Amino acid sequence: MDCQHNYLFEKDYFKCTKCGHKRYQKSQSENKKKIGSIIVILAIVIIIGILFANGVLEINQDNFDETLQNLPEPIREASKSAQLLATETTIVLRDTINARVGPVELKPVQRLVADIKQIPNVVKENNPLNEKPEINKKELEIQIHDLTNQYRIQNNLESLLWDEELSNVARGHSKDMAWRNYFDHQTPEGLSPTDRGKLLDYQCEKLVGVLIYSGIGENIFQNNLYTTVWYVAGIPTLYEWNSQNEIVKSTVDGWMDSSGHRENILTDSFDREGIGIEIAEDDKVYITQNFC
Repeated sequence: MDCQHNYLFEKDYFKCTKCGHKRYQKSQSENKKKIGSIIVILAIVIIIGILFANGVLEINQDNFDETLQNLPEPIREASKSAQLLATETTIVLRDTINARVGPVELKPVQRLVADIKQIPNVVKENNPLNEKPEINKKELEIQIHDLTNQYRIQNNLESLLWDEELSNVARGHSKDMAWRNYFDHQTPEGLSPTDRGKLLDYQCEKLVGVLIYSGIGENIFQNNLYTTVWYVAGIPTLYEWNSQNEIVKSTVDGWMDSSGHRENILTDSFDREGIGIEIAEDDKVYITQNFC
């Protein structure tokens, strides 16, 4: 029997917590991101140059000169050459960053950097490309609901109605997983989706033929606000953030690529659904989809 995959995001892929299956599917802008990644890496170096040129970064000259004197002669010469090259190419760096990522407005602030090791932290704090995108959880829920219905329509099924009470059940589970750092259909206490629904006075019963089925169906997914993070001297300096649309697509496509989750989405007897989303402090996005 096929595994009912519960995908967990790990760096550049999603991994099933039950069978270990890895899914390397990326968003629809994957090819564009490959090129963008190269540009972003170049942008880190370019931004550092601009920060120096605008006075955001300033090396303590006495400490810097002392450090150079303690270096071997070949390294001292290379360092002086690099310093001259950085000075001479300031205008080129500014023009390049404007051409690549658009004009970057910097507010010059004098920051004395006594130790070059401090530069990654200063870059992280002042990097205009590093701003985390704002995610509207309510809009994200509706977008996932809409894309789910697109797949049902493509398979000649009726659209699911939005059920706000069922969404509250889903939101409660997503918040619980984010706050207590677990990923499962059952809570640590062993509560199932149906059990959690009963705690909120929500009960789902479906008449199929002459039989009555009761219980809440559920898909869960753990996504992430970013795809890649670059480190400088061990400090996370630049993130490749996912847009809200990319989170929607990778989530629903991930479910559709898993037989058990796909079956839930395309079950004819389901006519309602609720979506609940919570974003954890570590940027993980917990998504619960409940059906009735």
